[in-house]
Amino acid sequence: MSQELLSLGQASQWASDYLDRPVTTSNISYLIQYAKIKKYLDEEKKIKIKLNELKKYYDEHLVKKEESWKSQLGDDLNWGLSFSNLRESDTTKHVHRLHPYKGKFIPQLVEYFLDSHLNDYKKQIFFKEGNTILDPFMGSGTTLVQSSELGLHSIGIDISDFNCMISRVKLDEYDIFKLSYTLKNILSQTINFSNKVFDDSFDLELKERLSDFNKKYFPNPEFKRKVHKGEIEEEEYGEEKLKQFLKENKKFFEKNGTKDKTILLDEKKMSSFLSKWFSKRVRQELFYYLKLIENEKDEKIKNIM
Repeated sequence: MSQELLSLGQASQWASDYLDRPVTTSNISYLIQYAKIKKYLDEEKKIKIKLNELKKYYDEHLVKKEESWKSQLGDDLNWGLSFSNLRESDTTKHVHRLHPYKGKFIPQLVEYFLDSHLNDYKKQIFFKEGNTILDPFMGSGTTLVQSSELGLHSIGIDISDFNCMISRVKLDEYDIFKLSYTLKNILSQTINFSNKVFDDSFDLELKERLSDFNKKYFPNPEFKRKVHKGEIEEEEYGEEKLKQFLKENKKFFEKNGTKDKTILLDEKKMSSFLSKWFSKRVRQELFYYLKLIENEKDEKIKNIM
C-alpha cells in the first residue's frame, strides 16, 4: 500500500482527508515542480506519485511540526493560531494580495483577536462594533482592513510613506468602472508602444533558445532535486551556464530586437533598479507605463496603479 502510485487527483483527495483541509491538484503539482516529492510516469505517460513519499513529506513538514512545538511548549499551545489549515488564497484574500509585503501577518490572525467569538483559549471579547483600534505600526494595513470589515473604526501610524499609501489604497472607495477603464487604457497604450518599438520575432526566438537550453541543462524537476540533495551548487552552476548561453548566442543578441529606435525613451532618467534587473524591452515598457501613471490626474486611481 505504501508504494501505491496515485494520480494528482487521487493524491489531492488523500491529502485533503489526511490533513483535514482542502489540498488541490495544484498544491500537489507544486510539490513535484519544486522537487519536494518525486514524479513518476505510468505506461500512458501520465504523472503519478508514491503515497509513502507524499505521506512522509506531510508528516515531516506539517504533522511533526505541530508535535515538536507542543513538546517544547506543552499542551497549552493554541495550534489553531498557526492557521496551517488555510491555503495561500485564503490568507491573501481580496485586497491583502494587492502588493507583496514581507512583514505582514495574515488577516485571520487579526480577526481572531478583534471579533466576538470565544473558545477555550480566548475567553473574553475585547472589542465591539463602533470601537476605535489604534495600530502604531500598521505596515501594509492588515489590521485596518479587518477592523473595517468588523465594523470597527481604526487609526494607523507608520514611519514609511509607502506603507501609508498601501494602506490608504486598500481602504479607499473607488469608481470600479472608471478604475477598470483607466487600467485597461494605459495597458493598451503600453502594448502599442512596445509593438511599435520592438520586434516580436526576436523575443519569440529568444524564448525558444532559452527553452531548448533550459531543457538540456536545467531539466525540471530533476535539476531541482539535485540542488535539493546538494549534488549541484546552484549559484555556481547557474553562473557557469549563463556565461555559456551568452557566449553561444552572442551574434543573436547583437540583433537587439529594436525596429524603431526613434521613439525609445531616454533611459538616463530611469531608476537604477529598472536598468539593472530588466531587459531593454521590459525596461522601456515599465518606464513608459510609469510615465502614464505619473500623468494620471485622479489621485486615488494614481495611487492604486
